[in-house]
Amino acid sequence: MTTFESLGVASHISNRLSENGMSTPTEIQAITIKDALEGKDICAMAGTGSGKTLAFLIPILQNCEQAKPMSPTALILVPTRELATQVRDVFMTLLTQPRKGQPRIAAIYGGSSMERQIRDLTRGVEVVVATPGRLIDLMDRRRINLENIKTVIIDEADRMADMGFLPPVVEILSKTAADRQTMLFSATLDGDVETLIKRHMSDPIRHETTTKVRSIDNMSHFFLVTRETDKLEILKKITAGARKTIVFVRTRDNADTLAGHLYDDGIQVDALHGNMRQNARERVLSKFTKGRTSVLVATDVAARGIDVVGLDLVVHYELPDDHKAYIHRSGRTARAGSNGAVVTLLGRSQMRTVQGLQKNLGLPQQMFRGNPEEPTLGNIPLLEEFNGEVMELDESRARSGTGMNSGRRGFGSSYGGNSSRPSRSYRSSSSGSSGSGRSDESRSYDRSSSFGRPSDASGTESRGYGGRGGYDREPRRGYRSAG
Repeated sequence: MTTFESLGVASHISNRLSENGMSTPTEIQAITIKDALEGKDICAMAGTGSGKTLAFLIPILQNCEQAKPMSPTALILVPTRELATQVRDVFMTLLTQPRKGQPRIAAIYGGSSMERQIRDLTRGVEVVVATPGRLIDLMDRRRINLENIKTVIIDEADRMADMGFLPPVVEILSKTAADRQTMLFSATLDGDVETLIKRHMSDPIRHETTTKVRSIDNMSHFFLVTRETDKLEILKKITAGARKTIVFVRTRDNADTLAGHLYDDGIQVDALHGNMRQNARERVLSKFTKGRTSVLVATDVAARGIDVVGLDLVVHYELPDDHKAYIHRSGRTARAGSNGAVVTLLGRSQMRTVQGLQKNLGLPQQMFRGNPEEPTLGNIPLLEEFNGEVMELDESRARSGTGMNSGRRGFGSSYGGNSSRPSRSYRSSSSGSSGSGRSDESRSYDRSSSFGRPSDASGTESRGYGGRGGYDREPRRGYRSAG
C-alpha cells in the first residue's frame, strides 16, 4: 500500500496528515507527489474532490525556501477568492505547533482589503495563493516581486480559461524565474490549457487519474421537466430531504430574490454572489459550513471552489451554460468518493437541449415529470426510491419548443401562480466589493450558449426560461442578503 512516507513526504508532514485523518494518499496524490518533490514540471488531469490541493501543497510545504519581504518563493494561482481562502486554510492545517520558523502563507484576492494584503507581504511570506486580477494589481503597484518564485501552481486551469484569466496568468508567469518549477492541475488538458502547457512549461510529466473527472459516477442525476409556476414548490420539497443544498441560478439578482422566497417559507437560506463584500461572503459560507443554514442560493462564479463537508444536493434551478459548467456546479457534491444527488429543473422547450447535455456527459437519456404533488421528491437527496413519472421526448413537437408529449403548453409567470405583488417589498443590502483594485468578478462571466442565456453586467437576464420564473414577485418578509 502506498503511503505518504513512501512518496518521500517528510515524517513531520505525514504525521500531521495522520492527525488530520489522512493516512493514505488519494490517487492524484500518489501519482504526483513524488515527481513534485523532485522539482519536475507536472500536468495533472484531476477534478474537484480528488485531493489535488494536498497534491501540490505538500511539496510546497516541504520544499519552499525562506522568503524576503514582498518577495515570496512559491505562488499558487486560482480562479476565485473562495478557492484562494480554501487553499490557504488547508495549508494552515498542515503546520505543526508552534508555527515559528515554518512557511508563511498569504491569500491575495479581490474584494478584500488590499492594505491588509500589502502588510502581509511586507512582513514576508513564503507562499502566496492569489487570483490573477488582484495579483497583477499588486504587481503594478510594485508591492510584490515575483523574481524569486521557485514554484508556480496553476490550479483549475480549465476554469481559468473559461473565465478569461489565461492572458493575465501568462503575464504573471513572465515575471517569475525562468528555471521555476510549474505544476498545472485541470479537469481537461486541451484547447487554451494545452497551449499554455506547450509555451510555458518545461518538459512536463503528464498524470491522469483513472477515476472519471468530477466524480460524476458518484452522483445521481435527476432531470425534472416542470412548469415555471411549480419550480419553487418542487425545490422546497426536494431540499426538505437534504442536509445541505446549493441551488444555482445565473444572476446575482435572481440569487437574492430566490433566497427571499425560500426565506418567506421558513427555510434557513442565504444567497452568495459576486456583489457581496468579502466579509459577508465569508460569513455566509461559515454559516452554511456549520449547518446554521441548510440552503445556499449561488451564482456560478461565487460558488467556485466551495468545499463543504456533507453537501448532499445540488440543484440547477436555472440551466448552466454548457456541459462543463454542469460539471463544475455539480462537483460541489459527491466529493472525495462520497455520493450526492444533482437535480436539474427545466421547461418543456429545453428538453432537447438537455438531452444533448446528457449525451455529452454520458448520462442516461431520462427525464421525469416535475410534479409538486409527487410524495417521493424528498427521497432524491437521500438516494432512496423516487417514483416520478418518466417523460418521453416527442421529436416533432420538440423542434417547435414543446417537447412534452402531454400536458398544457403554457407557463405561468410567477411562483405558485400568484402574480400579485407583496405588501412588503424585498430589499437587498448587497453592495459592491470593498478594498482597492479591481475584483476578479468585476466582469460578467455568464456566456451565451445553447444551454443558457447571457446576462448583462447588472445581473439581470435578458429574458427568462419560458417565463420569468417568479422573479417578478418579491418576497413578502423583507429578506435581506448578507452583503
